[in-house]
Amino acid sequence: RTPTSFHDPDLRAEPAGYYFVTITDGTRVMPSYASRIPVEDRWAIVAYIRALQLSQGADVNTLPAEDLPKLGQ
Repeated sequence: RTPTSFHDPDLRAEPAGYYFVTITDGTRVMPSYASRIPVEDRWAIVAYIRALQLSQGADVNTLPAEDLPKLGQ
């Protein structure tokens, strides 16, 4: 089964705890990573997922003017 994209509207609407619990307990065929990933690192992964989600929906007009030239790099 193909995993759902983190950019799917339903997944974007999930609270951060949803991702933490999924990493901790596993889901369907994904195993639990509780014994392999420390709690702090699981929260760091959740923060990274959120950053990716935000970056895909960012409005370029909200960026500082000095950052706009960097978009073409």
